[in-house]
Amino acid sequence: MHRHRYNGSSLGGDKTMGKSDLIEDETSLAYRLSNLRKDHDLSQKQLADQLHVTHSQISRIESGETKNPNISIVIDVARFFHVSTDYLLGITQITSPKSYDISELGLSEEVVMRLITRRIDVDILNRLLEHENFPKLCIMIRNYFDDTIAEGIMARNKVIDFAVDQLTDLMTAKPSKRKEIIKDKQFLSSQKIGANEADIEKIKIQFMTILRDVKSGMQKKEPTKAVATAEAVQMIRNALPDKPASDITSTDVANAVAYYMGQTTDLNDEGLAMVQNFAKYICDNSVSEKNSEDG
Repeated sequence: MHRHRYNGSSLGGDKTMGKSDLIEDETSLAYRLSNLRKDHDLSQKQLADQLHVTHSQISRIESGETKNPNISIVIDVARFFHVSTDYLLGITQITSPKSYDISELGLSEEVVMRLITRRIDVDILNRLLEHENFPKLCIMIRNYFDDTIAEGIMARNKVIDFAVDQLTDLMTAKPSKRKEIIKDKQFLSSQKIGANEADIEKIKIQFMTILRDVKSGMQKKEPTKAVATAEAVQMIRNALPDKPASDITSTDVANAVAYYMGQTTDLNDEGLAMVQNFAKYICDNSVSEKNSEDG
């Protein structure tokens, strides 16, 4: 995720934007499409081929020349990079779509029912899935199921068997070396392992490492990312003044955000002031953009 660059002088400054300014606007479609493409090491032409559009279409969007591309292109880009259309259009900083079709997630109906009915501990499941090494564990399990590693182990064992047979022949040819050869044969034989033994041991070590990390996080009462986000939103809402939503101002929201940051971070007064001003700037610009669209 690319962070917003804060420049205090931009608050309340000239909001007129040229093409070059648009590309630097980190909430613009041009900027976000360009960064997503580069993050995935794709050229404009490669992305265009994947989306079944022309190279020039992608180029014009990234340069800011095309400000309002066909909605179907925006949707295709969102699906390709697994981000939300709201993120592409600068409406939110959250990349993930708010909801998914069950078929897109690849979950079976039984799994979905277990999640909905809470037959599965969702908190533990979240922590396991969020662990940085969980994808690696899944790959190791898949290799185990596909016998990818096992085939290599079996080939290795055959090489050891061949070497042992050669030593047996050597022992017949050189009886005087019998003791040394027997010792070598025993050593080689001890190096053989079951076809899936290595897989299982590696999976066990990786899984136990993840479990220990999850347990440590739970003991420290560290929230999962989903819970942390929900708690952050709730804290900000609680900090808002008690009045109708229609009467909430951008200043109220900015103050609530600054309060939340003050409670959860080590920012000093100057840093909190910058957060407060920036939050107000975002709110004011969001309102002005919505008004201009409605007009």
